[in-house]
Amino acid sequence: MIHRLRNSFVLIFFILSALSGACVHGQKGRDSGPASLHGDPYVQTTLVFGLAKPGGAVTEAEWQYFVDSYVTPRYRQGLTIIDTDGQWMMQTGEVIKEDSMIIILLYDTKSQAENDKNIEFITDTYKKLFQQEAVLRIDTAAGVSF
Repeated sequence: MIHRLRNSFVLIFFILSALSGACVHGQKGRDSGPASLHGDPYVQTTLVFGLAKPGGAVTEAEWQYFVDSYVTPRYRQGLTIIDTDGQWMMQTGEVIKEDSMIIILLYDTKSQAENDKNIEFITDTYKKLFQQEAVLRIDTAAGVSF
């Protein structure tokens, strides 16, 4: 189920989280240093997808088809989707405000290479399908327990 959260501050939160996570990214163990992480070492990848496209916007049906066809088969163990607002400076210099979707993925650090391939496939596919200039990717270290 998609939990919808319409708040432009969510994007700021994730960017700040990414910046604060960068200081622990090189950490070898859970107990090293004052910024140790609780739980098992994972990578959190946050992907931000703009929904504006030439001639309109990505519809809910198009988005759901994309998630069902390209994301879920690669992340069956789970993911989080957040509906939000954002803005983007186009290559032309024009700043556009657009609805956006955020996908949060968590995966074991041992599977980084496989996940890099999967994430590249997902972002490349989205850009091609919906004529996008970019999909924002933020990787941070995470401590995870279930």
